[in-house]
Amino acid sequence: MPLTGPQVHQQLLTAQAGQQNRLQQARQQIQNADQRREQLEQQRDHAMVELAEYFLPELTPDAVRTTWQEIRPTINEILHRKEQAVDDLRQQLDQIALQHGHAEQTLTEWNAQHDLIEEEIESLAATIESRLGADLKFAQLSEQAARAEAALERAEDNLNEADQDAARKLPAYEESDLFTYLKDRDFGTGKYKPRGMTRRIDRWLAKLIGYQQAKRNYDFLKSTPESMRQIIAEDRAALDTVMAELERMRDDLARELGADALKVRREQITAERNQATDTLNKLDQRSEQIQRDLNALADRHCDYYQKAIAAFRGMIERSDTRALQQRARQTVSLTDDQIIARMNGLESEIGQLDATVAGWRNQISTHQQIFEAIGRLIQRFRSAGFASGRCLFADSLDVLGSLARADDTYDVEAVWDQIRRTQSWGPSTMDRITEVATHPMTQVLLNAMASAAGAALQEHARRAGHRRNRHYPRRPW
Repeated sequence: MPLTGPQVHQQLLTAQAGQQNRLQQARQQIQNADQRREQLEQQRDHAMVELAEYFLPELTPDAVRTTWQEIRPTINEILHRKEQAVDDLRQQLDQIALQHGHAEQTLTEWNAQHDLIEEEIESLAATIESRLGADLKFAQLSEQAARAEAALERAEDNLNEADQDAARKLPAYEESDLFTYLKDRDFGTGKYKPRGMTRRIDRWLAKLIGYQQAKRNYDFLKSTPESMRQIIAEDRAALDTVMAELERMRDDLARELGADALKVRREQITAERNQATDTLNKLDQRSEQIQRDLNALADRHCDYYQKAIAAFRGMIERSDTRALQQRARQTVSLTDDQIIARMNGLESEIGQLDATVAGWRNQISTHQQIFEAIGRLIQRFRSAGFASGRCLFADSLDVLGSLARADDTYDVEAVWDQIRRTQSWGPSTMDRITEVATHPMTQVLLNAMASAAGAALQEHARRAGHRRNRHYPRRPW
């Protein structure tokens, strides 16, 4: 069974939510790694305190604790500001989620109203088509238009043959020097002036090349297409007159049945639906920006983290590490050497953890790109009107599976291609009307004319409507 537009739309939203969960999981892994890094840094700090106590026996533990106490308030204040920023962004995301839910419901309601108004228009179109087809005058005019169209088609075919015939034969006359000479002198007409020897020579030349017959043929080739065009133009004008009357009958009946009010309602509903779509798109864009901001705050290189590092570095810079290492080498005891080895081990573990986190951050970047690509895909889906209940998709379309397997934005783009290839519109009254006449009332006119003209002239009646549609702009109802 085919999938409907709302079903595929919901699958897209589910895929987007799944991608957002993957982003959250990756951020959680980084958060856990950051906590582990903090533990390692605390252990390294403790080792530094132990080493300072060993190397600096004149410094009391109270003095060391005082030094740590001085830096901790600064770092705690920076971390508090970062946590507050994260909380604010998450609150904004929660608020956007609520607004998004309301906007989705609004769009769903407008989509439903849009489908209903389209059904009303289709029903009205069917009524107009039926009543026009039953009107005797309309049937007579339709048959007249069909016969005129058939005659026009034959005349146009003949004109085409005449043009081709002239194109083939005229060059032979125009490239003949003798024929051109006599024609340019108006030989054989009242405008011909020469006398005496010149006239006798011209007569001899005319007889030699059969000029009189050639001139008649030449004049025929030159004048016939233009004469045919004039006749065809008159026939087209006559057909346009009939078509104008048919259109007037259609428009009068449409107004009588309330087509104008339906048209206004459809425009209003379409405007509201477009506004709801625009609201959703803006919410999606804001959500994506907040996600990027959260990703930036999860990065150990964010502004808050850099400020904390700067404060911590200031504390480290106040310690003469090289002097401590030199004194450690001068001592007989292995205690200080063991502390330094432990510090080196902690530094190595921190480095490995940073490398692992870097890989996770690359995953976040990829997940974020896919998340945003899915958001753009949803926007394109809505903008194309595919969320409508009248929109159908092949049951082979696997949006959730394809997006779950997406490794990059190209895979998401491929899903859009799958959606477009498998998309179609549900059957309606208007589906059987030719695509040439795209305006609903033009299509109604063509169907009614074809029905009224009868089987023998049905196709000509339809093509007469096509011709009118090509040469004159479409009018409302």
